[in-house]
Amino acid sequence: MKAFSKRVLNILPGFLRDALRSRYRCLRDGVSSAFASCHDWRMYLRHSGLMGRHSRGTLEADIIKSYHRIEKGLALSTPRPGFGADAVDLLTAGTREYLSRFGPDRTSLAAVNTLAEYLAFNGRHGLAMPGLEATVAALREAHDGCVAHAEGGTREVTKSEILSRSQIDLRHFLEARHSVRQFSPVPVDMGLIEEAVRMAQKSPSVCNRQAGRVYAVADRDRQTRLLALQNGNRGFGDQADKLLVVTESLDCFLTVGERYQCWIDGGLFAMTLIYALHSLGLGTCCLNWSVLPQVDREFKALAGIPGSQAIIMLVAVGHLPENLRIAQSPRRPLDEVFHVL
Repeated sequence: MKAFSKRVLNILPGFLRDALRSRYRCLRDGVSSAFASCHDWRMYLRHSGLMGRHSRGTLEADIIKSYHRIEKGLALSTPRPGFGADAVDLLTAGTREYLSRFGPDRTSLAAVNTLAEYLAFNGRHGLAMPGLEATVAALREAHDGCVAHAEGGTREVTKSEILSRSQIDLRHFLEARHSVRQFSPVPVDMGLIEEAVRMAQKSPSVCNRQAGRVYAVADRDRQTRLLALQNGNRGFGDQADKLLVVTESLDCFLTVGERYQCWIDGGLFAMTLIYALHSLGLGTCCLNWSVLPQVDREFKALAGIPGSQAIIMLVAVGHLPENLRIAQSPRRPLDEVFHVL
């Protein structure tokens, strides 16, 4: 059939043949786009909390979302006594369920610490909450013997403390970071990767749910097979010592309005990770993950990444050689990017 179609096309006038090919490609890409969008929709429906799923991940995200609402209220300059009653109710109910199903850990402890600060704040303003006080006492008792470290709530900092730790020449730091496609053969210690991920955990995320994850591929054979599924590392991917896969946990997102949030949070997380690696003297190259659903599934199966993870991008990582060439990648003029309204 394919050979017959080709013969038919060859006897047509050139302009008609080009028009038919263009129409076919538009139709093919439109159908492919529709199937890919359906795949994304099914993924979100299956793994997020949209349909009322109460897996550990979605319940944890719900608890963090609720206690962060209280944290934000307590962080205002003049919080209103008694604020956030609905968030408190959601938080206490969610924490009870979480404790009964999964036991105490850093998430439930952070929730209790936040509730305790909320109680103390209202007490200072003469607002008694005996029911909530009893609930917090019971939740605190459920954490007896829990060794998890958690904070939760707010803390006071000073302007001088912030400024003393943030005085760096950021412009020159950013200008010195390039996409690297030449790497030294020196192995990258996994401790450096761990330190960079630790720094990336400071990335902003919706309601502090921290859905970002990093999978480090150290095995060379697996790395080669995974890179074969990414169209953009030819000629240099094999030189990188480590391959990082940046993902977002879909079970951290709970509503229809958050259906695109993983890409926003994931982009912020990936960018912080890249700059963290740069700060540690490592070279990186961002590798896009713009693939069809079947390639995404094949990659996850080969890498051992759960289906609940949305792959944001890959990052090739290695030590810098003494001398290397980089693409200049000129930036747009500022007036194309910056607009005052």
